[in-house]
Amino acid sequence: MNTDITPTTLAFEYLRREEENLTPAQYLIRFKQLTLEFAGLMELTSLELREEISYAWRLGIH
Repeated sequence: MNTDITPTTLAFEYLRREEENLTPAQYLIRFKQLTLEFAGLMELTSLELREEISYAWRLGIH
């Protein structure tokens, strides 16, 4: 069993839990966007990640 956390796995799991109804094309576009976003986040250092979380919190994004 493979338990590695990858941007692809995170994107898939995120979309799997979303209740938004997407067409297949919208799903693929959203999947690619999320994969790239998770890849970017996974490359951050812990300090950079903390700054991103703090910035999102100040904007009201939870």
